[in-house]
Amino acid sequence: METATLEKKIAQLPENLKLKAECYIDALLAEAKNATVSHPGEINNQRGYGSLKGKIWMSEDFNHTPVDFRDYL
Repeated sequence: METATLEKKIAQLPENLKLKAECYIDALLAEAKNATVSHPGEINNQRGYGSLKGKIWMSEDFNHTPVDFRDYL
């Protein structure tokens, strides 16, 4: 879309919607600043080794056989 076309469409909006459009554009600019996209549809993966440390845990009785299954062993 060309800038002139966008400007014409914005000029036709009432003042309250122009303010909403401005807020939306600011949000889009902030989002574009934070996310680096190398190809369309591909967002840079910012996870690294150890990023889930402390968030995953196993219960103390993980290796114990559940009571309901003891009859089958």
